Amino acid sequence: MKHSIAWRGLAAGLVAMGLVGQLGAYTPGSSNPTAIDGFVVNTSDRRDVLVFYNCAYQASADYAAKMAWTGNVAACLPGTTASAYKDDVRRRVNFFRAMCGLPADITFDATKAAKCQEAALMMSANNSLNHFPPTNWLCYTANGAEAAGASNLAFGNDGPAAVDAYMEDSGSNNAAVGHRRWIVYSRAQEMATGDIPFVNGSNSATNSLWVIGNFKAAPAAQFVTWPNAGFVPDRLSPARWSLSYPGANFASASVVMTQGGAPVTTVIISNAAGGIGDSTLVWEPAGLPTSVTGDVSYDVTVSGISGAGVPASYSYTVTLFNPDMLGDSVTISGTNTPPTTGQSYTFNGIDQADGYEVRVSTGSTALWIEGAEDAPAPHIVEGISPGYTLRQSALRRTGSKAFQLTYPSGVFDDQSFIVTRDVLPSASSQLQFFDRARFSVTTTTMDAQVSTDNGTTWATVFSRNGVGLNSGLWDANWISRSISLASYAGQVIRLRFIMKSNGGFVTQGVDANFGFFIDDITVTNATELVNATNTALAGASTSFTLNASSAGAALVAGTDYYMQVRPNVGCRFYGYGALKIVTAQALTGFAAWIATNYPAVTGSAMDDHEFDGIRNGIEYAFDLNPLAVDPASSLPQPMVSGGNYVLSYSEPFGVTGVTYGAEWSENLTDWNDITDTGSGGSHVFSVSIGIKTTLFIRHKIVVAP
Repeated sequence: MKHSIAWRGLAAGLVAMGLVGQLGAYTPGSSNPTAIDGFVVNTSDRRDVLVFYNCAYQASADYAAKMAWTGNVAACLPGTTASAYKDDVRRRVNFFRAMCGLPADITFDATKAAKCQEAALMMSANNSLNHFPPTNWLCYTANGAEAAGASNLAFGNDGPAAVDAYMEDSGSNNAAVGHRRWIVYSRAQEMATGDIPFVNGSNSATNSLWVIGNFKAAPAAQFVTWPNAGFVPDRLSPARWSLSYPGANFASASVVMTQGGAPVTTVIISNAAGGIGDSTLVWEPAGLPTSVTGDVSYDVTVSGISGAGVPASYSYTVTLFNPDMLGDSVTISGTNTPPTTGQSYTFNGIDQADGYEVRVSTGSTALWIEGAEDAPAPHIVEGISPGYTLRQSALRRTGSKAFQLTYPSGVFDDQSFIVTRDVLPSASSQLQFFDRARFSVTTTTMDAQVSTDNGTTWATVFSRNGVGLNSGLWDANWISRSISLASYAGQVIRLRFIMKSNGGFVTQGVDANFGFFIDDITVTNATELVNATNTALAGASTSFTLNASSAGAALVAGTDYYMQVRPNVGCRFYGYGALKIVTAQALTGFAAWIATNYPAVTGSAMDDHEFDGIRNGIEYAFDLNPLAVDPASSLPQPMVSGGNYVLSYSEPFGVTGVTYGAEWSENLTDWNDITDTGSGGSHVFSVSIGIKTTLFIRHKIVVAP
C-alpha cells in the first residue's frame, strides 16, 4: 500500500530559538525503558545511542498490540485509543527530539487528542488526506477539521510508525520536510495524537498529530540536523538530510559532503525559510546505504548561510551504525580441565551491560535431518505470513512433508524459517539439503543463510532465483545442494532459509504450484550443542561457576562442555561470545579427599583451614582431620635409635599424589635433605648423630595440585 503524509505551514514566520545541547549519557537509562520523556542522549557515544535506540525507540515497537481502538469507521465513530498506545506515540516523538539535541519534553493534550481522533477518522473514511476537509466529506466534524488544519497527517500509518514517516518525509510534495520540521521545532512543547487502524481492507490506517500552536518562548538558537550529528542507527537515516536554524537564510547555501575523503553528490531540494517550524535547508545525498555492517561516517559542511546573528557555516559528522551489531564480544577465561566438582570462570565485561546469560551445553555428533515431519518434532521457528502452511504434504522428497516458502495473496514480506539447532561445524562440514522450484518470478530468491550470533545477523551461503511463470521451467526433480561450512569451523551457527522479493513484484499462491520447496536439511561432520542450560547473571557480575546447576546435571568426567556468554545491553540480548570448550576431569588425590570427606574446607593444600599450625596438605598426607585442631604430636615423630635420629612411618592407605620426604638441621636455618631408605609405602629417614650437639628433623611433604 502506498503511504503518504501531508503538512501545512503557518501564514506568518515564527520567532527564532535554539537547542538544548547534549550533556551526557542516556537519561533515564535502561533501568526505566518505558519512560516517555526526559531523554538526554550523548550522540557522540556509539554505545549510548545504541542503548537509547534499543530501549526508548523499541519500547514503542509493539504499539499495535496496545491500541485498543473503540471506534468504527463505517458508523463514523472516532472512538479512543489506549493511554499506553498514546504513550508510545509521545515516546517516539521525544526520542527523535532527544536525538536532535532538543528537549524531549513534549506533552499531549487530551482535548486536542479527541479532535485529532475525529480528524484521523475523516481521513480514513474518505481514504484521502486534506488539511482543509470539505463539509461534505464522510464523517465530517468541525472539531476534526480544526485538528486537520493544525496537524501532520499520515495515510497508511498510525501511531509511532506515522512519526517515523514524518521524520522520513518522503514524497514529491514533501521536499521541504515540513512534517519533520514541526516534530523537531525548537519551540514545540505540546502535541496530541489521533489514530485509526487499518480496517478490513477498505479503510487505511491514519494519523493526525497536532503540532501547531501553544509554542514556548524561544531559547538561544542552535543548529538542528536530521540525521543528527554523531551516531545514528542505520535504519533511521532518511533519504533527505536537513539542517535547521531559527531565522537563517539558506537561499545561497551550499553543501559539501564526503565519506572517507571521497565526495558525495548532493542535490539541494529546498531552502525554505520559517513558517513551517524553523528555517531549514534540505538536500538529498546520492548513494546512501539503507543498512551498514560497519560504522560509516559522513562529513558535512554547509556554507553560505546568512541572517542576523546566524553562523555563516556549520560542519558536523554523521556516523551510521547497525544497532544489531554490538561491537564487543564476551570471552571466557579459565581452565580447560575443570574438576567434576565445579570450577569458577571469568569473562570480560561489556560497557553499559545490564546483565549476562551463560549457556552451557554438551555435544552430540549424531546425524540429524530436518525434514518437516511431525515426528520427531521439528526444530523450527516459522517466519511466514498467515495464509499457508510451512510444512506441507503436497510436494515432498521423503517422508510425508516438506517445507514450502511462498507468497499468499496480498503479501510481499520475506518468508522464512529458522532451524533452531546450535551447530558447531568442522573444517569438513557441509550444509546439505534438497530444493525444488515452482512458479516464482525470476527476481525472487531463495537463500540459505548462516548466523553466528544467535540470529542477530545473517550471511547468505547459497542463493537461487525463481524459475519464472512458465511451468515448463519448473524443476523436474529435487536438486541436491552441498555447501561448504569450512569458514565457520569452530563457531556456533544457526541456519535460516528465506524467500525474498528483492523489491520486485511477486507470484502469489499457496498450492504446490507456487514457491520453493525444501527438504532433508542437515549439516555433516559437525557437533550439535544439546541439553543447553541458561543461567542469568544480574548486574555487573562477570564470573560464573560451571557446576551441576549451570550445566543442568552433575559434571561427568571426560565430557566436553560448551560454554558461551551473551550480554544484555540496552534492553535486549546480543549474540553469544566466543565458545569455550572444556573437558571435565575426575578429582584425584588431595582434591578428591577434600571433596569427598571435608567439603567445608576452603583453600588449597598450602592453606591451614582450622589454623592449628598443620597445613591442609600435610593433614591429607597423614590422614588427619582438617576441620579439627590437631596437636603436633599427631604427626609421625622422630626418635633416637642407636647412634641415629630416625623418622619412620607408613603412609595411610589410599593417599595419592604425595611425595614424602624429610630434612635435618643443626641450627633451624640450614636444612639438608635426608635419603628415604624405606620401600613401598614405608618411609625411613635416618641421620647420624655423631658429634652433633643439636639435631632437628622436619617433614618435607609435596602434594600434587
